[in-house]
Amino acid sequence: MENMEKTVSDKIAASEILSRIVDFLFPRRCLLCGKVNPDGKYLHFCERCSPEADILRGARCLRCSEIVGTEGIPDTPTCARCRDDPPWFNKSLVVGSFTNAVRQMSIELKYRNGTYILADMSRLLAEVRPARAFFDKAVLVPVPLHYSRKLKRGYNQSELICRMIAKTFPDANLRIAKILKRIRRTPTQTTLDREHRAGNVRNAFALSNEKAAKAAFDKATRFVVVDDVMTSSATLSECAKTLKRAGFKNVDAFAFARRL
Repeated sequence: MENMEKTVSDKIAASEILSRIVDFLFPRRCLLCGKVNPDGKYLHFCERCSPEADILRGARCLRCSEIVGTEGIPDTPTCARCRDDPPWFNKSLVVGSFTNAVRQMSIELKYRNGTYILADMSRLLAEVRPARAFFDKAVLVPVPLHYSRKLKRGYNQSELICRMIAKTFPDANLRIAKILKRIRRTPTQTTLDREHRAGNVRNAFALSNEKAAKAAFDKATRFVVVDDVMTSSATLSECAKTLKRAGFKNVDAFAFARRL
């Protein structure tokens, strides 16, 4: 027993030494304030700039994740906007608001080839208390990029987020299924208002192979469509609509960040 404890201790010490060497040769910086080799639970944010403050807090609409009240007030099954114009997905979950560190994580991953930030995204996701139960036994479906945009970027950030989720909750029995495709290239949603966002992605998605999807999954399968950022929920809703019109009724949505 004593030898085993010594072996574990030696491995931890060796790992710490290796980390210090790597930090010396390739110093990390806090992505918000620039502090070199920040300490704390996050690799790329110092304690002062910790992304914990960006976790979405307060009562929220369980359908679209809109904040509808202060922290401590119960969540609501729906909100006024969802009653008037409900999204196609049944419920949703997001990690944080699209501000400060959460915003920087999203930008690094999507536009700056910053796949290294997935480690901190995983740490932050693990802090969201409902997340483990939300994902349990789900099939994760990444929002697809048009092939031309994926060729230019080199990867689909939503696919990487799916892998990050599965790695964060290894006991959740998660599967990833790239069963959707984008059948037309759409302009970015960033500069559009809510009404034009919905029109921009309308009928932009289809099942990659409907026959194969129906053979692989039954109608009771629970899908979670995954994206990096949710604003009006138009993209996630359109993906959910594609799945529901194919006969899959149990469709939810997840986004790492939510624009409020």
